[in-house]
Amino acid sequence: MRPIYAAEAAGELAARTFGAIARRQILELGLGASRIRDWKRVGRLHPTRYRGVYAWGRPDLPEKGGLAAGLLYAGRGSALDGLSALWWQGLLEHRPERINIASPRRASSCADLRILHPLRIERHVHEDLPVVDLARSLLVASAELEHNSLRLVLARADYDKDIPFSLRSLQEAIRRGPEGSRALRAAMAAHLPQLARCTSPLEIDFVLLCEANGIPIPEPNVRKGRFVPDMTWEEARLIVELDGRDAHTSEAQRATDASRQKWLESLGYTVIRFSWGEVHFREAWVAGRVRALLAR
Repeated sequence: MRPIYAAEAAGELAARTFGAIARRQILELGLGASRIRDWKRVGRLHPTRYRGVYAWGRPDLPEKGGLAAGLLYAGRGSALDGLSALWWQGLLEHRPERINIASPRRASSCADLRILHPLRIERHVHEDLPVVDLARSLLVASAELEHNSLRLVLARADYDKDIPFSLRSLQEAIRRGPEGSRALRAAMAAHLPQLARCTSPLEIDFVLLCEANGIPIPEPNVRKGRFVPDMTWEEARLIVELDGRDAHTSEAQRATDASRQKWLESLGYTVIRFSWGEVHFREAWVAGRVRALLAR
């Protein structure tokens, strides 16, 4: 293949995987090891941390390209697994330190890759990258997630209609008791759908505070006209607004809060506010105040 056409073909392959390309892909184009050496010498191919995988045209890869490079290293049929699959689907906020990949090949863990070798891999594509089915990723991740974190993931998966998931299918997946099923079964038994509508860690902590103190669970972020209060008990006409550590400090913010509260109270709601510190360090007082207002 003439150099100009060879580069064009390899570039098209790399574009499909967001700048990453494997040595085996180049060889499958009918190009030899000498062409790879030439391209490395002139800066067309740049080694990555994964043996046999290169970045095309520039040494740095975008985030999606870095993940694709790990999948290329793991081999055909691979998919993001465990925490990595949950994070990529938006069910966890923070990217895991190690990329978990399920692979049907003999690839070994290296660098920041943890390669797993399940007997069967069922996968689908999410945001252009393959991920394992949700039941498997939850079972793998259950060893690294705390109980409430696992409940939060379950709630988000149940809430997100773009993710193929149902509690019934998950129950079937853990029926035979695979590793991780005990933690997952406990999370399912304490399923709390309201967690999925929380938009901040403080809101999650407040919902869990209510649960721990036997308070009816509020509905997070239900729109009222042009406003979206943090927590609402509709039947009791009670709203709780939560102030983060660095929120509502300027005069303009306080004026907006006052206007918002006045409008909500004009609809017949009682509106109270709790700060981050009160939720975390005065739990009994917060719970008592909410309980008294609900009883009223």
